[in-house]
Amino acid sequence: MEKAKAATRTTVVHVETDLHGPNPPGHGWWDVPVSEVSALESTRAAYTTYAAHKHHQRHYL
Repeated sequence: MEKAKAATRTTVVHVETDLHGPNPPGHGWWDVPVSEVSALESTRAAYTTYAAHKHHQRHYL
């Protein structure tokens, strides 16, 4: 994680888990926003909606 945090470019952190293992149930999701820049009006509208609702997200880490 420290290496990923220190990266100067986009980094993917892949965590394998066992669906039936001792880990607690996880019903999490990733925040993958709509593109901020697009030639399509529908995409720009979707981003505007996303940005307006982002402040409602709760952080658990």
